[in-house]
Amino acid sequence: MKNFDTKNSLGQYKVKELFWFFDELSEEERILAYRTGWQIFDQNKMFFEDYASFHKRKGIILQALGYTLAAILFLSVVYILLVHPSALKYALGVFVLAGSVMTFLVVMGKARKNLRETQRFFTFIDPSSKKENFQAFLNLETNDLTEAESFYENLRKGNDYQEDQCNVVEYDKTVSLLAIEIMLGELGTLNGLKQKLLQSDYTIKSGSFDKVLSSVVGGTDRGIRDYFSKISPEIANSKNLSAKRKEQLIKVKEIFINAGLREKAVDIDDFIQKRTDL
Repeated sequence: MKNFDTKNSLGQYKVKELFWFFDELSEEERILAYRTGWQIFDQNKMFFEDYASFHKRKGIILQALGYTLAAILFLSVVYILLVHPSALKYALGVFVLAGSVMTFLVVMGKARKNLRETQRFFTFIDPSSKKENFQAFLNLETNDLTEAESFYENLRKGNDYQEDQCNVVEYDKTVSLLAIEIMLGELGTLNGLKQKLLQSDYTIKSGSFDKVLSSVVGGTDRGIRDYFSKISPEIANSKNLSAKRKEQLIKVKEIFINAGLREKAVDIDDFIQKRTDL
């Protein structure tokens, strides 16, 4: 699986897209590449319309490139055949003509495929008319291949997300785990329980624990392992939380307020104030 780096600058991401860096990926990885791209655009305070327009222009640019190459190669053939013609130049002209046709077909094929898939994708997640689909797109994490595959299946079949489905996934697995851990006392509580369980019952493996937990809070067992190894320590030790982590903690606060645990909600405020400028 390709590493989707959201630390790329806006310019770096655009260059990668223009040179087909993500176009040879599997369908679900392409979805994650779209999600990464929107995260980069969003970090640069750009509108979603800007992101959609960039991808539509990309296909048009590729088409223009194909026609330009075709015109240049055609003129080259004409020049070869008409200026001091000879058997050697006829042979060279045929060779260049064949190459030009193949190049034109490849470029135009990619351009048309890109335009078609781009139009289908952005129509499916149009926030003005498909807000549930757009919310489901925003809920994707850039390393969650399983959720991306499920999203692509809905896109391919034209199955729109319903409002109740979006409510179910509103709190992703990271938010759910954070809420459980903070309610139990502190970050790392679940990992401590996991280690205690593994030591007391040798029939239970680490991966089995992760799968059970993933079935309860959503996501994949790989995502659960990522939470234990990266996200929980990052939030516990970091002095400057990322915007995404702040957003997740604010959602945890919402869960506590809705559950009537206002003291826990205040703890979240204190936690964020201590580590950020919020």
